[in-house]
Amino acid sequence: MMSKGLSARQIKIIACVSMMFSHVGIIFWRYIQWWQIPGRIAMPLFAYMIANGARMSRDPKKYLARLFIFALIIQYPYSIFMALPFLNICFTLSLGLLAILLWQSGLPAPVRIGAVAALGLTGQFSGVEYGIYGVLMIFAAHVFFSDKRVLSLCWLFINLPYLANGISGLARGTPYPPVQGLCLLALPFLFFYNGQRGGGSRWEFYIFYIGHMALLYGLRLFLWGY
Repeated sequence: MMSKGLSARQIKIIACVSMMFSHVGIIFWRYIQWWQIPGRIAMPLFAYMIANGARMSRDPKKYLARLFIFALIIQYPYSIFMALPFLNICFTLSLGLLAILLWQSGLPAPVRIGAVAALGLTGQFSGVEYGIYGVLMIFAAHVFFSDKRVLSLCWLFINLPYLANGISGLARGTPYPPVQGLCLLALPFLFFYNGQRGGGSRWEFYIFYIGHMALLYGLRLFLWGY
């Protein structure tokens, strides 16, 4: 019998489809902002799944090592496929997961708070995708994992600058106002999470991440020659 709601695998699939829209826009139509709108829900869904993985993994340290090594391996092809001036999202996810593991450690509270803050600043100044914002979204997903209403308010607070910029851009008639605040549209999917893994291989989403970028980049070369 199938469980009601969405499994972790189904949420990841939704996140991957969303991410693919964003990457189609970046690889084919870099300056057309509208491709980024359906892609905004990917990051918060992955953030919540990282928090979920920290809870469900039999060995969270191996999970972190796998994620970080994968980030290192794919960075060079990622930089070719995407031509973006920052490190790929797996570095961001690694920093967020490390923040969670340090928060769960038995270290004194001031040390844990300082460590999480340091990891956020590392994300901001090391050039990872989403910077400190991404680390905070992941960490908040862990802290308020079981109370999605409070998580919603926390994510709303984190995204207030993006929402304000987007509204301001619309009011000024900016052709392509900032759309990151639309990431909050991911929240309804999380309310349907049923706590089940949903099967599948642990490697399928790693393969999809680099694989779909390679295919899109190859298709652009075939069609447009650059």
